[in-house]
Amino acid sequence: MQLLSEKLNACLCTLNRNDSTYVGDITWLNDFCAEFLAFSNAMQKLIGQEMEQGVLDVVCLCLMQIVICIRHLESTIQTESTSKTRIQASHQHFIDRIMVCLRRMSDALDQSKNQEAAQQNSLEAVSFQSVLDSLLDALTDFMEPQQDKCRIGEQNMDIGAKHIKSDIDLLLGQALSFANVALQQDKKALSALCQKVMRDCSAFENECQSKTNYCHQKLRAMTLQHALHQLDDHINDALLRLVFTCFMDFQKISVDKIRNIMRTESDATIDEYIADFDVNLDRATQIGIFAIVYAPGLKIKTMVRSCLASFEYLDTSLIPSLQTNASDLHSELLEQHFKEEISKYKTALHEIIESRAFVACYLQILTTGIIASEKQFDKLHLDDLVHMGFIVLEHFQLEINQKDWLPHGRECFENFIRILRECKAILSCASQVQTERILKRFKILRTILRKFSSTISADENEPERNEKTVIEETTDEYTIEGISTDLICTQPSIILYETRKDRCNNIGNRPALKANAATLKSKPVGGVRRKQSLRTTMFKRHNCAQSNHSQNTISNQSASLEITGILDQLTCLSSTLTHNLTRK
Repeated sequence: MQLLSEKLNACLCTLNRNDSTYVGDITWLNDFCAEFLAFSNAMQKLIGQEMEQGVLDVVCLCLMQIVICIRHLESTIQTESTSKTRIQASHQHFIDRIMVCLRRMSDALDQSKNQEAAQQNSLEAVSFQSVLDSLLDALTDFMEPQQDKCRIGEQNMDIGAKHIKSDIDLLLGQALSFANVALQQDKKALSALCQKVMRDCSAFENECQSKTNYCHQKLRAMTLQHALHQLDDHINDALLRLVFTCFMDFQKISVDKIRNIMRTESDATIDEYIADFDVNLDRATQIGIFAIVYAPGLKIKTMVRSCLASFEYLDTSLIPSLQTNASDLHSELLEQHFKEEISKYKTALHEIIESRAFVACYLQILTTGIIASEKQFDKLHLDDLVHMGFIVLEHFQLEINQKDWLPHGRECFENFIRILRECKAILSCASQVQTERILKRFKILRTILRKFSSTISADENEPERNEKTVIEETTDEYTIEGISTDLICTQPSIILYETRKDRCNNIGNRPALKANAATLKSKPVGGVRRKQSLRTTMFKRHNCAQSNHSQNTISNQSASLEITGILDQLTCLSSTLTHNLTRK
């Protein structure tokens, strides 16, 4: 550990000695790569030893972020050589991020001796799904036969009931964090479901305190469990719908469009676009936090985290760089970085998302859109449906997702591509074509998509999807703020960089919830027994029936491969930088 600290300090010293003002000077970056490569080699040896999952997650995330920053520093220096201009802001942006990552790794390694602090570094430790599983397991104890309940002990049952209440608060706080960025129609349903969970939880708590009738207590526990399943099902469906919207908005609200708007439009229009851009980044973060839980391995999990960390830092620097000077080289370099992170983020999500659920969601959206267009024709809405179809097409461009196809899946997919292109073509000349003919093409698309969906094999652990749950609410108040004055949305998660938005002109455009961390404390949710629940999953499931020893072994091997991949990238970078230096 001492050797590791020395090499990490050497990396920091190399960055601190970066006082070169010569345009295109790459010597210092080559020196840093050499120091960082030595540190990474030492880190790889440590990975083979026992390391807490939270610490491992932070280390891998920081290593990947540093590699990304090195690549963009190299690009910055190359741009300087071409333009004969020093781009100090870009240098400072990526160097600051490297410094943060090195210090975070140092802190994480120091915390590795403290198991509780290490666990706090892991997002999965308090994820929505882990809290939900803990709740479902706890409620099962209250539905056991009465003789088993007596064996468990009345005192333990009382403690369990209190833990259930605290976990419910935490779960609903996370649900509200997601509801803050969900689509408008999903906000109403999530609000109603959260109210239902709160009412059922209060009824269950009161029944546990009265201790009058075991059957009543069991009934309340079953009712609360059913409400939790309903909330989970709707969040899964809302997540999929949000993925389509988020991916579309990455293109609709691009950095280049904001740059052009800043040159031609009024301040009010600019603020509106920036607010939409911010909201979409918040949506991408919420989706990513859910996706991390079901990532198939450390590599893809770290990739998602890295993209979220980049979004987190760019969120406070990208738009300000445009506002300072929309034609500045610094903003162009950050824009290129942002585009690359979006591409990696989308690829990672497509690898994690369960194919059959993704297609089923699009089929539902397409059907709803066709029905709405039959009542009132809306070309823009149909354009969005086609755009979503191409997002499905992107999903199956990955070879791993094509493995889910049953026989004849390839033929159905090719038919889907053909009719999707026909729909796009007929919309391009919609003013010259009857609306009935246009809608006919979309109905054919729906029929072919339904056939294609039947050729996708379901995950063996995925339960059958039930009909859409209808939520009946007697209350007319559906706003999230109206749920409770005590229940609070969780604070925005910090992925890596402790940054906060300083663009005050956009604060009023953001959905807001009261915050009070005291109501979110809960017992640890790790280590509970897991079972298959009735919920529908958005992400691919993986077999978790392994011993603890096997899990640790696989985790260490995955981490070693992850570090090896980073070392390979660093080796290539070092060679490239040395070659460039020699040429100079």
